[in-house]
Amino acid sequence: MRVQITKLRLSSLKHDTFFYGTAAVAERCVSILIIPLLTKTLSQEIYGIWTQMIITAGLLSPIILAGFSTSMVRFLSGNQNNQDQSRVFHGMLGIVILNSFLFVAVTFVLTPYLSIVMFGDTRFSHFVCLFGFFLIAQVLFEMDIAFLRARKEIWLLSIYYFFKNGGRIGILAIGILLMHLDLFYAIIFIVIAQLLLSSIIYIKNILRKVGFTITIWKTRWKEIMFFSLPLVPYGILIWINNFIDRYFILHMLNINDVGVYAVSYSLAAIIGLFYSILGFTLYPHMAHWWNEGNKRGAAEILSNAITYYLFFTIPFIAILTVLSTPIITIVSTVEYISNWQVVFWLGVGIGIFGLYELNVFTILLANKTFLNLKISAAALVVNIIFNSILIPKFGIVGAAVATFISNSVLAFWTLIVGKKYLPYVVSWRAFTKIGFATVIILLFLLTVMHYFDINNIYMLASTIISAVIIYGLVDVLSKNSFLLQLMRNL
Repeated sequence: MRVQITKLRLSSLKHDTFFYGTAAVAERCVSILIIPLLTKTLSQEIYGIWTQMIITAGLLSPIILAGFSTSMVRFLSGNQNNQDQSRVFHGMLGIVILNSFLFVAVTFVLTPYLSIVMFGDTRFSHFVCLFGFFLIAQVLFEMDIAFLRARKEIWLLSIYYFFKNGGRIGILAIGILLMHLDLFYAIIFIVIAQLLLSSIIYIKNILRKVGFTITIWKTRWKEIMFFSLPLVPYGILIWINNFIDRYFILHMLNINDVGVYAVSYSLAAIIGLFYSILGFTLYPHMAHWWNEGNKRGAAEILSNAITYYLFFTIPFIAILTVLSTPIITIVSTVEYISNWQVVFWLGVGIGIFGLYELNVFTILLANKTFLNLKISAAALVVNIIFNSILIPKFGIVGAAVATFISNSVLAFWTLIVGKKYLPYVVSWRAFTKIGFATVIILLFLLTVMHYFDINNIYMLASTIISAVIIYGLVDVLSKNSFLLQLMRNL
């Protein structure tokens, strides 16, 4: 009976991953359009402001959310009591709303100082005030999505996720290209649209399903806060570790270099799709199994997830590195072309960060959030040291290398510690197969680059599709094909 239940949950996880993965891939394909939209219509300076707003929102979101988006999944997964779900959600939501208004007040009081920190100049102070509302819209959406994630309504949140990100791109396109609005006014429309979407999700999928209940005494607030609060500094440290290089580049070089680096990072960040899709659907299922004491099932699915993550990630690092120059040329302008080493080191660094993201679930499930805080702090120190040393000597290449080194500290330390709480095994034979297939497509790509000039979207798309097909054929023709196993399990 227990084996049958485990198989049913595995099937549910696969379907959740499929739905969310489809939405994430579709959103990312549409998001690629934002690069030429902004880089070809805005100055490098204004594009740098947009990227700074996005990454600063990533820094401050964990503070405003107080770690609740993660702890909600940890404590509500498998909970069938609607009243208890409502108490927990609305208690968390009240704290998040209070934090949001306090932050907006700070942006108005410290506008010129925050403008220097974020954009390197007081000329862009008006973006700081707008940023406060931009952040509120972001965190309210994250709270709604976290609730749906805890209830494992992945197919539904996938739709909302696509509308949110796709809508942002659509508003930018209409506002900048058709209405000829400044970026400032386009962002205002984005904030309004996202607040409207968050309100619709709340009314339709939360208020109507679990009602409105908010009490302090009947909720496990002590346990929840003990889990959540360490996630706030942890989230800050992880963000700083991922994006502090932008600020080093801004103040050691200039904001134009931030824009160049941001384009390369956006390209390499495609790799993040693989771990974000797997991690988003994996965590609530692992939490459900862990809460029931089924650690063996949690370990098995984590092992499979990591294997498939490496299978898809490693070849894409190779593809993006070799084709980085034609991709950047086609989707933006020649002013944004960087050395291929930037994309390579960023790609490998983001790929290794994905290993960390998947392995960190074991530490979170074991309620070792303070240990996770210690690991992330050590990685940040490493990152700061290497950014300080490498950027003055090697420019943005040095920033990319620093990202790789710090993420390696994160990933391998977490992997070693995490196995103490949830042991699992990944086959070394799988690495050999993946490496061999990647070498084959590398040879193919280098040959194409030598004999052909990839100067248009059709040639680029044909080259990428051909490389993917070759990689798939090499796998299918080998023993224990990953793709055939995946198709049989769907």
